[in-house]
Amino acid sequence: MPVRLTSAVVQIFAKDVPRSIAFYRLLGLAVPEPGAPDPHVDVELPGGNRLSFDAEQTITGMHPDWAPPDSAGRVALAFGLESPAEVDAMFERLTRAGHPGSLKPYDAPWGQRYATVLDPDRNLVDLFAPLAE
Repeated sequence: MPVRLTSAVVQIFAKDVPRSIAFYRLLGLAVPEPGAPDPHVDVELPGGNRLSFDAEQTITGMHPDWAPPDSAGRVALAFGLESPAEVDAMFERLTRAGHPGSLKPYDAPWGQRYATVLDPDRNLVDLFAPLAE
């Protein structure tokens, strides 16, 4: 009998949890305040999956050999927006707040307006919307 996965959680192990939460709030996610002393917090994503935030100490407590990547993260998150103009506006909003834009908005050959910003832990955060037909 095949296994059927029921949900997914993407975890971000952040160097600075409040700063990461602020980035994702700028993106439009309603991330709640973390509790004390455990800074874990999560938020429901469109489609019912979840995004969670934990301090780096959480992952090193479970996996002592873990070390943060020394370059851009190995996971990319992608968030769909309703229009190409919203991709441009969100890219501007995030980069104006000091987050590096690693790929300026452009019309991709697969029919989307596409851009990439780095979150505070250098994870790739893609923004996309269908091009007007």
